[in-house]
Amino acid sequence: MEVRHLRYFVAVASELHFARAAELLNIAAPTLSAQIKSLESHLGVTLFMRSTKKKVELTDAGRQFQKRALALIESFDQAERFAKEAARGEVGDVRLGYVVSAATAGHVKKALGLARVALPNVMIHIRRMETLPQVKAISAGALDIGFMRSMYSYPVGIDSFDLPRQRFCLALHRDHPLATQKRITAAVLAKQKFVAYELDAEIGFWRNITAVLPPGTIPQIVQRVPDAVSLLTLISANVGISVIPESLINVADKSVVLRHIAGPPSYSVNSVVYRVAEPSPAVRAVVKEFRKAFASR
Repeated sequence: MEVRHLRYFVAVASELHFARAAELLNIAAPTLSAQIKSLESHLGVTLFMRSTKKKVELTDAGRQFQKRALALIESFDQAERFAKEAARGEVGDVRLGYVVSAATAGHVKKALGLARVALPNVMIHIRRMETLPQVKAISAGALDIGFMRSMYSYPVGIDSFDLPRQRFCLALHRDHPLATQKRITAAVLAKQKFVAYELDAEIGFWRNITAVLPPGTIPQIVQRVPDAVSLLTLISANVGISVIPESLINVADKSVVLRHIAGPPSYSVNSVVYRVAEPSPAVRAVVKEFRKAFASR
């Protein structure tokens, strides 16, 4: 028994007339009649009562079978639609990692919002994760897309595009002596105590600090932490100061303030990172939407 047999049966059950049903199905009436007889033979039951006046009626078994046939056809049609949508990337699951600064800048929210409109049946599962763990997870296939600190290079098979940049600012406690200064110079910063990321989570953070110091100055790092929230916590406790993307102030304690540093501004850049030879149509479709979201940045 095939799905076409169910469709034939449902058409006859609906019309209770072989000729009309055959016309709807675009097949010859004798062919339809033969197919229904074959179905009845396969099931071992009579589905229709046929009279000499060409009157057709469903048997009790036929009425029960009609309910099941309609449900089976609907399930088959749904499965067929799902398969086609999956092949087009319109359904599926996507795993996305992000660093805090990509979220506080609104990049993650913007990307998810636009993807939700364009691909409403794709479920994007998000997870906060630092940059290096994201890169490793994407390489290993445990993560599909990453919003992370931009790197000079990525492992083979991984590509990226940049998000709008954010200006670096000095973050410090409101009671810190530098908080009252309108112009903070590199010379002044050379004498300050800094808090920073742990070395394995840094990804250029050291470069951000040294960029605002006099050439050759080694910053005094008093404590290191694994993530941005922990960094802000130390600043709010007045343990030290740090250089952060300006959007992080959105999740900082009210005791943390930002100040611009004298001289040319420097910027933080986050990137969207993904596998080049991505096998999942859903992931490819989401990356395409993310590209569109930031194409006119």
